[in-house]
Amino acid sequence: MPDNLSHSDSDMSLGVGWVIAQGALFVFFFMALISGDTVSGVPGLILAQVMGLILALAGALLSMWSLMQHGWRVSPFPRPVDGAQLVEGGPYRYVRHPMYSGIVLFTLGVGLAYANPVVLLTSFTFLVFFMAKTGREEEMLVATVSGYRGYRSDVPWRLIPFVM
Repeated sequence: MPDNLSHSDSDMSLGVGWVIAQGALFVFFFMALISGDTVSGVPGLILAQVMGLILALAGALLSMWSLMQHGWRVSPFPRPVDGAQLVEGGPYRYVRHPMYSGIVLFTLGVGLAYANPVVLLTSFTFLVFFMAKTGREEEMLVATVSGYRGYRSDVPWRLIPFVM
């Protein structure tokens, strides 16, 4: 294993920073959800709220399906778990980080369902955050997981099929 991918204190600090930032985003999401103002009186709002419920459910199911593909062996840190194996089935056929895609979809759906613009903003914040975090993760995946470089070429989308 290359020295820059060892479990050194500096790598641990970087990983902890990502986890703290991700946790802070979740706290912001929940705070916005319970304390934010909702929109009302907008034409088509009921349709948007129903679509939001569907998106939130789809996002939750996508994240759970992705988690199950790993056999529940995952970590919130950007470093792969020891002995990580390449997963190419299920939602990983379409995007390389479907758990994160599910979180973005869930937060977008909740924002629509609750007609809460601040919660909607968190979904875009999660999207930007996960694009940055997956960049770091993929450096480590290429270096530590056999076949990941080829998989990354075969599945070009990190979070959203045909977009990014």
